[in-house]
Amino acid sequence: MNQTIAANPVGSIQASPGALTRAVAGAALAAASILVLFVLPAEYGIDPTGVGRLTGIAGMATGGEPASAPAAGPVDNATAPTAAAIPSKTTIERAGTPLRQDEMTLTLAPHSGQEVKAHMTAGDSYVFEWSSEGGPVKADMHGEKANAAEGEFTSYWEEKQMTGGRGNFTAPFDGTHGWYFRNKGETPVTVKVRTVGFYKDLFLPKGE
Repeated sequence: MNQTIAANPVGSIQASPGALTRAVAGAALAAASILVLFVLPAEYGIDPTGVGRLTGIAGMATGGEPASAPAAGPVDNATAPTAAAIPSKTTIERAGTPLRQDEMTLTLAPHSGQEVKAHMTAGDSYVFEWSSEGGPVKADMHGEKANAAEGEFTSYWEEKQMTGGRGNFTAPFDGTHGWYFRNKGETPVTVKVRTVGFYKDLFLPKGE
C-alpha cells in the first residue's frame, strides 16, 4: 500500500487569528508594564507604582526626586464669592415710618403724561405693581432729591413701551420716588398702581 505525505514547507505555516490576538495583546501588556515600572520613573521621575523608588531608579535621568503634584496656589480674593451682608436691627427696623398700602388709578388722554410719586426717606421701601389697560405706555421710574433743581432727577428704570411692571424698591436718598407714565397712542389708557411698604404717602404731582 502506497502512503502519500503532503509537503508542508515552513513558509506556508499559518497561525490562527486567536493566537495572533493573544500574541499582540501580550506584547502590548509587556510594553506598558516596562513603560510604567521602569521608563517613567527613570526618565521622567513619574513613579505611580512606587517600584522606581524601591529599586532606586526613580529620577535617574533628571537627577532629582520623583515628580509630585504642584502645590495649591493662593486663593484669588478677587474671584472668591462675597458673602451677603447679614441683616441687623439697623437695616430691618422702620419704626419711624408706618406700614401702609395704596392703590391709584389714572386715565391718560392721548399724548399726555402723569407722575405718581411717594415721599420717602433714605432706606424706606415698598413693593409695587402697576398695569395699563388700553395700550402700552412709556414708563420712567425715577427719584428726585428734596429741594432738587428743576429737571434734576435720577432715573432707575425706563422703557418706551410697557403694559405693566412689578418689583421692590428701596429709596437711596430722601425725596420723592415713583413713575412718570406717558400715553403715546391715539386712544385713552388707564394705569393702575398698587404699593405696599414703608413710605409717607402716594400722590399725583401736577400732570401734563
